[in-house]
Amino acid sequence: MRRGTGDSATRRESRLPVSVTPPASEAQDEARTMGEEVYVRLRSDLLAGRLHPGQKLPLRQLSAHYNVGIAPLREALSRLASERLVHFEGQRGYAVAPISLEDLHDLCSLRIDLSCKALRKAIERGDEDWEAEILAALHRLERSAMPESLGDDAAIDEWERRHDRFHHSLISACGSPWLLHFCQTLSDQFQRYRRVIIVEIAGSQDLLTRVRRQHRMIAEAAIARDADKATDILARHFEGSVKIVADRYAKISGKLEGSGKRRARRQPR
Repeated sequence: MRRGTGDSATRRESRLPVSVTPPASEAQDEARTMGEEVYVRLRSDLLAGRLHPGQKLPLRQLSAHYNVGIAPLREALSRLASERLVHFEGQRGYAVAPISLEDLHDLCSLRIDLSCKALRKAIERGDEDWEAEILAALHRLERSAMPESLGDDAAIDEWERRHDRFHHSLISACGSPWLLHFCQTLSDQFQRYRRVIIVEIAGSQDLLTRVRRQHRMIAEAAIARDADKATDILARHFEGSVKIVADRYAKISGKLEGSGKRRARRQPR
């Protein structure tokens, strides 16, 4: 009798339906993956200026645009707020972080201080692989096609990637992960300003020649282990970029503000 009862129980267990619900850990992994993906896409659009300074970011509209749920979207926006790329305005929700001349000059001052410090350390510590990476990054940057309009996103994105790689290669041997992190953060923030003037640089042969000459001079001075010369040119290179933005700030901010207002009127509340 006991054997029969046991056999019946075994048969009943074998007929139980198999659960198709994924384990909690798999669901959590999927949510994290979706959150990371939308974070990367949003961050790219913010840095590229495809989302304008001051523009409202309604959750429902973003959810539809990026094809992602509200929960991972909130997580991504929270991360971006901690990076000062978006602002949280209480009941008004999220908005793209604004730009200003004051912020631009503060950003540039810190970027010069930290990047020059990192470059000095890299010149002290760099080896032949560091030198080779600088030359390779410079070569790719000089061969990069320049955009012909602000709508030429592919060309602008590629130029930005090569430009970022070059500047990172200069300081990559500094030996301080924190210093590299802060330099990269400041570089990313400055990209929001620089994107607006890339086409103007590309359209001016004199300006483009000067920028390319500065890149090459910084690379050559770094490889020659002339820290004073390399940091002096790097500082002037950054200051020159800021001057170009500042000289055209009124025109740029007007366009961005107008674009942001037009987008806001079209967005659902």
